[in-house]
Amino acid sequence: MLLRKHVHKLLSTYYQQPHSDVVGSIQSSPVNFQKILGKWHWQYIHNKLYKNQEGQWLTPVELFKPHYSRVLGNFVASEADKFKEKSDYERVQILEIGGGRGTNATLILDQLQNAHPQIYEQVESYTIMDASPTLLDLMKKVLIDGSINAKSNDQSSITNRHADKIRLKQLDMMDIAEKRSNNVLEKSNTPTIILAMEVLDNLPHDKLAICKTTGNVLQTEIIQESNSAYARNTNDAVFQEVFNPLTDELIQEIISLQPSYIPSSIPKWIPTVACGLLKEILFTHPNSSVVFADFDWLPPPKIESKSTQTRRSLLGINEPLVTSMDDIDHVCYLTAPPLCDILFPTDFQALSIYCERLLSDSAADVNVHFMKQNEFLLMYGPNEVNHTRNWFGYTPLLEDFTNCSVLCVSR
Repeated sequence: MLLRKHVHKLLSTYYQQPHSDVVGSIQSSPVNFQKILGKWHWQYIHNKLYKNQEGQWLTPVELFKPHYSRVLGNFVASEADKFKEKSDYERVQILEIGGGRGTNATLILDQLQNAHPQIYEQVESYTIMDASPTLLDLMKKVLIDGSINAKSNDQSSITNRHADKIRLKQLDMMDIAEKRSNNVLEKSNTPTIILAMEVLDNLPHDKLAICKTTGNVLQTEIIQESNSAYARNTNDAVFQEVFNPLTDELIQEIISLQPSYIPSSIPKWIPTVACGLLKEILFTHPNSSVVFADFDWLPPPKIESKSTQTRRSLLGINEPLVTSMDDIDHVCYLTAPPLCDILFPTDFQALSIYCERLLSDSAADVNVHFMKQNEFLLMYGPNEVNHTRNWFGYTPLLEDFTNCSVLCVSR
């Protein structure tokens, strides 16, 4: 089995858990950032929020609501205006990959409705693609049924007030990347703004190595050492990596466009599914703007007494961080306990070059660039940033998540 398929199975099991166990939400009113006294005070509040939250982790959307999503709403409006300048379009679509709890969709549409009403009226649909059935069920209740309430910044409830624009689709990102016939994207020439916030880190990767004898590229495959153990209990199965000559067509296509993904002496993890997904999105939506935000660096695992410290995989560049539901890090995805989150850092420079080469034959003008997340927030939401500053100018909106970058593709 190819490594990315094994990682896919692990992550699919993780995201099939009840939504309350995975994507967190603040169980109190949103933070009044202007009253934060400084970094030390924010760390105290941050720790308290994590202790009292529902779920394992909090995204910037949840942590900094509504400000983070309002910035994204301004980005959507800016890109929609650019489409209008280039052509006489009447409608625009929004596509969000990985919708979390539905908070981002509601707050983006709120921002368009309040600050950019003409753009809001032109939004034909806001489609959310997600592979998790439990999260999609939650989003249906929040965004369409209106049967779950959550606090927004003005204390009103997030209900189904934008239900007429919401579309939910259960699609697996690896199926899209691999172009499986029963799970593909629909083609659309309608101007589309595509958002993916903290999605790249959970997309399955492959690991490549170089044969010391031949110098050829090798792909990693996972084999099971004990069939009998697997038959009794999947969790008892012992897996190991083997390196075989590269035959996978998707990997071959990716490294032909981006040779920097080919390792030298040390094995390297590469974002196979991210690259395949981006290709399908950009080719099926020729009139699109894309923004992907995620981690550009992750810390090494914090090893504790409860951590699984046995390594059965070969250490590679861009190694993932493996964390279990009790927030314990583990050294290896093959020896970690069940229901672990597997997070990959993204090399945004390499990914942006891949996108440039992917679109090099495009007839339209293409602008591919990446920036740090705080630069993006200042570019599209200076007012929102100012609304989160305290008396001394400190704002965690810019000074937290400093290990995040944003990839933008405009056409």
